[in-house]
Amino acid sequence: MDKNKIDIRHNKRFMIFPILAIAAHFLMSNVLYYAVEKLFLNILHIPEVRFIKFAYLGEMLVYITLIFIFFPIYKLMLKHDKDEMKTETNGKDSILSIMAGVGVSGVSFLWIMLAEKIPAFQRSLDAMNAGNQNIGGGSLLGGILIAVIAGPLIEEILFRGIVFRSIRKISPAWLTILLSSVLFGAYHMNPVQIVYASFMGAVAGIIYEKKNNLIFPILVHVANNFMATAQSFVPSGTGEIISIFSLIMILPLGGILYHFLQNKYRSKEVMSF
Repeated sequence: MDKNKIDIRHNKRFMIFPILAIAAHFLMSNVLYYAVEKLFLNILHIPEVRFIKFAYLGEMLVYITLIFIFFPIYKLMLKHDKDEMKTETNGKDSILSIMAGVGVSGVSFLWIMLAEKIPAFQRSLDAMNAGNQNIGGGSLLGGILIAVIAGPLIEEILFRGIVFRSIRKISPAWLTILLSSVLFGAYHMNPVQIVYASFMGAVAGIIYEKKNNLIFPILVHVANNFMATAQSFVPSGTGEIISIFSLIMILPLGGILYHFLQNKYRSKEVMSF
């Protein structure tokens, strides 16, 4: 077979696979949510009021199922790329990733404040705020389990572990970071969320490109979501302190990204995740 035809088929495969993975995640999420709801309400006959109160347990069941489906796909891709150099999980890069996530939350806060001044975004903001109030059934425990732990884990497995790695096989780093972050933002579907999710995706993508360790973008995502979740459950005065802190953390964000970008070569240590 002609080498050019082989290359075209190879490129098409890695262009289509990320879209299929995202579509599969979207479809399975909705099917599983529907199945869990029917299980608890129609089969186990749990009262609807009680189900709503503890809905985050059903959501956790969905997330765990999705992780069991997509994590093996990520590990399979990792196995095929076993010769790549990877950075071992370490304290310094972990702390910097967390700091980057807090800085990202500050940028998100700035964007939301700007969006509040733009009439065209009001419906998107209302939908976003309503959705945030319902995360984890409106409870702190549910919010932490869903938004801070399970959500970042499955989304990073999908968007950095699978989508990013697939695109990276046929594209330069800058284009891979751009495409994967835009896809990540678009997946949120809310115009306001698309902007700050894309930015977070770009930051996570830069770190993943340079370190090739999924732990670091997961920490970015966890830190970002923790700041947002904390603001929803603390008194208004404490929430303002959290907002100010996240805004201050924008300042070192540039330096942190510069640190990661200076890592021209991935170390040859084997990562544990």
